[in-house]
Amino acid sequence: MDALIYGFGTGMILSVMLGTVFFTLIQNSIDNGILSSIFIIAGVIFSDVLMITVGHFNAQLIPPGGTTEMIVRMLGAAFLLIYGVLNLTGSKHILYPKSGKRNISLQFTKGFLLNLLNPGNFIAWLAIATQLSLVFNYTAGQANAFYFGALSAIFINEIIISYSASKLKRFFNEQLLNRLGYVIGVIFIGFAIYLLIPVVKWMF
Repeated sequence: MDALIYGFGTGMILSVMLGTVFFTLIQNSIDNGILSSIFIIAGVIFSDVLMITVGHFNAQLIPPGGTTEMIVRMLGAAFLLIYGVLNLTGSKHILYPKSGKRNISLQFTKGFLLNLLNPGNFIAWLAIATQLSLVFNYTAGQANAFYFGALSAIFINEIIISYSASKLKRFFNEQLLNRLGYVIGVIFIGFAIYLLIPVVKWMF
């Protein structure tokens, strides 16, 4: 149950990382309705499953052990720190890409490619897979529960975003996005510190 809850929380954080998919969903929902956006979301989830699978098998190639775990923790912390600092210092701008026609295959492909071609997404899933395997020592069942929770959170959150798009759009401004970026940045930095605490104890 804990793995499922942790996964759900992780998915909620990942789903609000303000990328192209986020704004595509808002614009498409306004132009074509929520049913059209569901196919974009399906494409996003499918690409996430693909990246999770690749990340999981890559993580299994990393040998377990005390030193290896510390290195993984440091790499994971570095990734989170970079993303955290970028969110704290980066300036957000409102950019709504054109949503395109109401074609099911086109919408699915759009969601799949927008998500897949963002290199940060694969790095994030690879880092998560490595942490679950080497740091938290999750069993296959726990890892599956974590990923199920994460994907469920992403799906639910993006459905909510799509459903609420027509009402949300007028509230989105650069000030709000920057504040949300600060919150996400602080969360990421907090996780990085959590990962580094055992490293500090190990070194000293």
